[in-house]
Amino acid sequence: MKISVSFLKARYSFFKTLTFLEKSSADYLHVDVMDGLFVNNRTPFSKEMLDALKRNKKPKEVHLMTLHLKKFIDIFSYIEPEVIVYEFEATTKHEELISYIKTKNCRVGIAISPLTNLDYLLPYLTEIDMVLVMSVIPGYGGQKFIPDTLKRIEKLKKIRKEKKANFLLHVDGGVNESTILDLKSVKPDRVVVGSYVCGAVDFDKQLEKLEEYL
Repeated sequence: MKISVSFLKARYSFFKTLTFLEKSSADYLHVDVMDGLFVNNRTPFSKEMLDALKRNKKPKEVHLMTLHLKKFIDIFSYIEPEVIVYEFEATTKHEELISYIKTKNCRVGIAISPLTNLDYLLPYLTEIDMVLVMSVIPGYGGQKFIPDTLKRIEKLKKIRKEKKANFLLHVDGGVNESTILDLKSVKPDRVVVGSYVCGAVDFDKQLEKLEEYL
């Protein structure tokens, strides 16, 4: 499993947090974007913040928890992410949106909430590069991991094999020393860690604790 770090809830300032993460053993930066419409919270990003993200040498993944998706895709493609992920329930025009993200030279991911019916995802699984399985309700950092997530990962792995698809399976929400052991049993490709790392004084120490179990 690879580790992607979300800085949605961080002890330090935005710029200091990015500096620490760039020097850390994290494999990816996970950039959460919220508009106050699709979810209640909002994450403001200034031009200076976008520039800092673009300069950061860690590979980046953008997770859009927004409406008006094309606008946010245009904005955050500027930071040259590896992948742009959008929430399944944020649109009904999936084919159009998948194609649009690909025009930005980015891979495409779809995020599913704990309430998303997996059957609705089936038509798109051979067209995308990632499924981000939310193990908490989208929109808030620091939530507890929902145990049923493990069954959803197992089902998606079975579907991936049956469809001969190539999408990666990522898990986002409530990942810590305890839940990483449960996740190891179902072996997702990547986990997103947030407050467990960025809420701590020493980011590297927290990452090392997780890496011991990988």
